[in-house]
Amino acid sequence: MPGSLASLRFDELTDPEIASRLEQRALVLVPCGSTEQHGPHLPTSTDFLASLAICDLVAAELGGLVLPGMQFGVTPIHMGFAGTVSLSAATFEQVLYEMVASLSSHGVREVAFVNWHEGNIASLGNLGSRLTQELGMNVVLAHACYVAEELFGEQLGGLTHGGAIEGAAVLGARPELAHYERLDRSASSPGERPADHARRGRAFQSVLKDIREISDTGWYGSASEVSRDEGSALIKGVAEVVTRELGDRFARLAAMRPSS
Repeated sequence: MPGSLASLRFDELTDPEIASRLEQRALVLVPCGSTEQHGPHLPTSTDFLASLAICDLVAAELGGLVLPGMQFGVTPIHMGFAGTVSLSAATFEQVLYEMVASLSSHGVREVAFVNWHEGNIASLGNLGSRLTQELGMNVVLAHACYVAEELFGEQLGGLTHGGAIEGAAVLGARPELAHYERLDRSASSPGERPADHARRGRAFQSVLKDIREISDTGWYGSASEVSRDEGSALIKGVAEVVTRELGDRFARLAAMRPSS
């Protein structure tokens, strides 16, 4: 990463540097993803890499720091594959709660969770409520994977698992980790199955037990590799939307809660 972006990461700064940054703006961005299989062509860190790359760009615009401290998520449906490490919802929420409680004791008042993994959504909602009610934090949840789908879904075949949108995210964040040459095209799983749409409805949602209920190979979507330029455009485009939304939403929260 360029030095100007890396210097915004909490874990790469000294204590005085962190204190100085937080004096300028007491905002921390927390990338949330998962460690789970994404087929033979994308790394298990796909979701986290996407959220981290987006956080870097957002922090460069808004100020604040990036705390890259949660690479694991709630992903039991992928546990049938060796590349998956899943947390319980309770553990995921508690670890993040205690991380943010530490930040709160150092004066942080604004926290944005930038999430790429759908399995984390319910837990992040619970967590955000606890942080707001118990610690008086201003919290915004940004589900970046859905922003990517809104911006690039038509172009890249929708939000799938290991498909073109996620391939583009990896190529935009860490292109050396994408290995499309390892795909067996005859065994790939292009397209979607009704079960995937059924779990994403607004009024009704079917709960999956195993990702194989959608795809025997564990991944599905377009098997065509996108370009690095397309990947960079996806990361940049999503970051621009997240930056704008977070800026607006934190401003509104601050206006509603002037004492926080």
